[in-house]
Order: sequence, then C-alpha cells, then structure tokens
Amino acid sequence: MSKTTAPEAAVGESDPLRSISDAMRDAIDQASDDAAKASEKVREVGAGAVHSLSRFAYTASYTVSYGVVYATVFVAKSIPQNNPIVEGFVDGGRAALDALSEARSAPAGDQVTT
Repeated sequence: MSKTTAPEAAVGESDPLRSISDAMRDAIDQASDDAAKASEKVREVGAGAVHSLSRFAYTASYTVSYGVVYATVFVAKSIPQNNPIVEGFVDGGRAALDALSEARSAPAGDQVTT
C-alpha cells in the first residue's frame, strides 16, 4: 500500500469540488438563458395581445359607426323631402352646428346660453 502525498490528495479532493462548481456554473448559465428566452416570449405574446386588442377595438368601432351612419342615411332617404318633419331635422341640425361653432369660438371661461 502506497502513501499519497499531500499535493496528490489535494488534487483528488478538488476534482469533486470542481465538478460541483462547474455544474453550478452551468446551471446558472442555463437558468439565465431560460430566463432571457422566457422574457422574450412574454414580450412577443404581449405585443400580439396588444395588436389583437387594437384590431378588435378598431373593428368594433368601424362596425358600430357604419351601422349608425348607414341606418341614419337609409331612414333619411326614405322620408319624403318636402314635409315639415324633414324641414325640422334640417333646421335643428343647422342650429346644432351653429351652437357648436359658437361654443368653439367662445373663450374658455364664457358659457354659451340659449
């Protein structure tokens, strides 16, 4: 049986510690890579969700405005033009536009009274 010298014993003991150290370093590197990949995926999913939400809001607004305007024009075109109802709508619309123009041109502190 041969005796081991102190330097040989130190080298033999450091190999398991070095293996553990290397394994821990590899695990930390892998965890950092995984965290970066996960963060990138979250950003991609977030951007996709925002785009989908934006597209939905646009489509819903377009549909509602189209429906309101189309229905209004359809009803307006179906009413005979020379009658008191149509004249009242036209005069009321003009009065509303005039009031809006007056309100826009008035200073901020003044209130428009009718």
